Amino acid sequence: MNWAIVFYNIMMNIRQGYYSFLGSGSCRNVFDLGNGYVVKIAKNMAGIAQNKSEYKISKSDKSKLFAKIIQISNDSSMLIMEKADKLYNLSYIWEYFNVKNEIELFELMEFQKIKHEYNLELGDLERKSSWGVIKGHPVIIDYGFTKEVSQKYYF
Repeated sequence: MNWAIVFYNIMMNIRQGYYSFLGSGSCRNVFDLGNGYVVKIAKNMAGIAQNKSEYKISKSDKSKLFAKIIQISNDSSMLIMEKADKLYNLSYIWEYFNVKNEIELFELMEFQKIKHEYNLELGDLERKSSWGVIKGHPVIIDYGFTKEVSQKYYF
């Protein structure tokens, strides 16, 4: 598959209004590709850095805590990720992991492991917009905010 052509077509379809806009953060816009995937488009260098971080984490992670990324563009300005259903309340996550709050959640071994392995800023995961649900399983959908990204672009 020629991914350069795929990403070019995605940009053309966005410009023509074919994809639904799902949301925006300080660094990226997210569009629904309508096929079970979303595309995250960087708005700036911090967004490119977040795309790179997410891609790197997704390719090496075995925890199943993260929505998977299938491809990143050559310039890292766009990435294609599994689409998750919207999470309406963090209590769903707490119930799933059998904890009472985010403090207990982040003390779990699997969260401590990903924090150290990927240098994640776990505080960023306290927002429900960082989470989604795929096949009934909560997954992290916004995980590019690593310590390196934070230090380079936000402080």
